[in-house]
Amino acid sequence: NKLFPQAISYLEKTFQVRKSTGTILLSRQCATNQYLRRKADPHRYCRGACANHTRCGPVIVPEKHLQQCRVCNETEWLCGPTGLPDQEGVRDADFVLYVSALTTERCGHENIIAYAAYCQLEAEMDRQVPIAGYANLCPNMISTQAQEFVGMLSTVKHEIIHALGFSAGLFAFYRDDDGKPLTTRYADGLPPFNESLGLYQWSNRVVHKAVRLWDIRGGKMLRHAVYLLITPRVVEEARKHFNCPILEGMELENQGGMGTELNHWEKRLLENEAMTGSHTQNRVFSRITLALMEDTGWYKANYSMAEKLDWGRNKGCDFVMKSCKFWIDEKRRKRQLISPYCDTLRSNPLQLTCRQDQRAVAVCNLQKFPKQLPQEYQYFDNLNGLPAEELPYYGGSVEIADYCPFSQEFSWHLSGEFQRSSDCRITENQPDPTKNYGAEKYGPNSVCLIQKSAFVMEQCRRKLSYPDWGSGCYQVSCSPQGLHVWVKDTVYLCSRSGQVLTVRIQMNGWIHVGNLICPACSDFCDSCPPERDPPASNLTRTAPIDLCSCSSGLVVTLWLLMANLIPLLTGLFLCA
Repeated sequence: NKLFPQAISYLEKTFQVRKSTGTILLSRQCATNQYLRRKADPHRYCRGACANHTRCGPVIVPEKHLQQCRVCNETEWLCGPTGLPDQEGVRDADFVLYVSALTTERCGHENIIAYAAYCQLEAEMDRQVPIAGYANLCPNMISTQAQEFVGMLSTVKHEIIHALGFSAGLFAFYRDDDGKPLTTRYADGLPPFNESLGLYQWSNRVVHKAVRLWDIRGGKMLRHAVYLLITPRVVEEARKHFNCPILEGMELENQGGMGTELNHWEKRLLENEAMTGSHTQNRVFSRITLALMEDTGWYKANYSMAEKLDWGRNKGCDFVMKSCKFWIDEKRRKRQLISPYCDTLRSNPLQLTCRQDQRAVAVCNLQKFPKQLPQEYQYFDNLNGLPAEELPYYGGSVEIADYCPFSQEFSWHLSGEFQRSSDCRITENQPDPTKNYGAEKYGPNSVCLIQKSAFVMEQCRRKLSYPDWGSGCYQVSCSPQGLHVWVKDTVYLCSRSGQVLTVRIQMNGWIHVGNLICPACSDFCDSCPPERDPPASNLTRTAPIDLCSCSSGLVVTLWLLMANLIPLLTGLFLCA
């Protein structure tokens, strides 16, 4: 009861139809699946007969939403309406979305949570805007976990946007701001049909093929073909986002097979943008996606609804137009961080780090594959001392990101059951007190901080530490003095980026000891003082805690206890 209402509310605020449809009536499907069109006639005719039922995806369309059946005889000379007249339709609507939760064949594919598409366009040749679509949620993938609601909500939005316009099957129907088609139409009002792709063929005013010079291991370079969406607003927003004035457009996905390829943004370049082909982490709907929807010619976009996308921002032309090997090698040569990519091998125990936006604990998804990667995705000449013959097997775990490795949030599971995710902002992700080695705090004001050393839990002579370490979630706040980091009830001031905070606090009967590295204040605060060396009192701030000592306070308490026992003991002796 929450997913679709919230998704539709967001989309209604984000997109406005340029020309209202009014009442929507859908064409009936044909019994033989053979359709005919007549010149200057907007209606679709069936050869022979209409089907008993008309479907939009897996959903049977109600009769009251349908036009009268229109058929042509076998010779195609005699055409006209037959059967029930036009029904009442859906009034005062611009788009009808049929929602279902059916276990379909497509739901059997790996990791399919939901899928959607348009099913009919407006019949009028001067519009041809999507007027109906469907969205099906796969019941076995629907989660009731609070931590997963945001991800499922973004999935529903993602699928509806496909039905509204972000679909390779609709590229050929896009129009300019004057309403003129960007792809040439035939006499029947339709663009050419590409039999091999199974969809209408777009023009090079919509999608353009380009070739990139692509660095791979061994000092070699290949020619790497890409397809870019080159409509005006998309070009403008992509150039601004990457800070690359020569960028031709926004690259479309070139992997993942039918349904993913060409129907999403390239994962390597827009990793967590919501309209990439897989959900890895922290999905956001950026200005680039809103620009695409406006460039369909069907909608006006409200850019105040766009969400901030950090991935790739201001990275320049080398990032967006070359392979991730080129980027990694250049950063290594300059002794700079290779972010947003990474080159730490996934190992056991895990070496934890932070997601690019520092809002989640993450691990580098670099891994070894059972087979050598395709040559164009072999990026490493050296890797943590691995023998050269093994390097072709290593790459990032996300295939559609061109196997480029990056830091990725993750989830904890127990016996296959989801326990929690590593997103710092979700309160439900708070670890069990008995397992909270790093004294972490998850919640809306928490961020990911790097741990310089593994945290240790001490109690008398017992010491415990968790093998997976490197980062954790901690509450922060902004102040005129700078960024404050809170560990339990103790506040630490970050005077400069890279400052080491020595943490020693008591929690749940244990002393937690560790070191955190301060991020830049500007990463989280709008107003920050100039960076400076921390005061001496803040360099090694510790709490004088010793749960096992015979402190004076403990001695006094014992003497008071003995004093209270004396009358009781005297009474016992007297009774004897």
